[in-house]
Amino acid sequence: MHYISRFFTYLGILCILLGAFLTYQHFNPALLSFTDFEKPQKVVIQHSASPLYLSIPSVHIGLPIYAAHIINNQWETTTLGVSYLIDSPIPGQRGNSILYGHNWQVLLGNLVYVKPGEKVNVLFSDHSSKQFNIIYTTIVNPTDVSILTQSRDTRITLYTCTGFLDSKRFVAVATLE
Repeated sequence: MHYISRFFTYLGILCILLGAFLTYQHFNPALLSFTDFEKPQKVVIQHSASPLYLSIPSVHIGLPIYAAHIINNQWETTTLGVSYLIDSPIPGQRGNSILYGHNWQVLLGNLVYVKPGEKVNVLFSDHSSKQFNIIYTTIVNPTDVSILTQSRDTRITLYTCTGFLDSKRFVAVATLE
């Protein structure tokens, strides 16, 4: 009987430690980073308005957009909305605008349900808006930075974590209509 109580005591301690680790991983801002990504050269801004709000009505996403940088290979992120990599083009300019956020229900948790053909709207500080059409979705490893490379079209790349322990990235690519 003594051995059984010890077993369950150790099992309980192990469960507490595992829970603490999983909680840390869930709130770890480095999860959204891509490894081996070379920071792009600063893009020349041709539009004085900055992106303020992202909406994807089909999956009930409506979030403010916050400017973010890559500092010492750490991707800044916010817990209040979507991060916009300021070193990428402004959404609607030629190139690949990068927007990302946590896989939390109140943030981009529903992003995994978007389908090609659905609409993404971006509202700007000058009260203008641009509408994008999702052309494809994919799941990649954090080492696959090909989705972040610049393009010749006008696109946004939205991504969030997915998979076991958020070890993968769910990506939705949309082009300007």
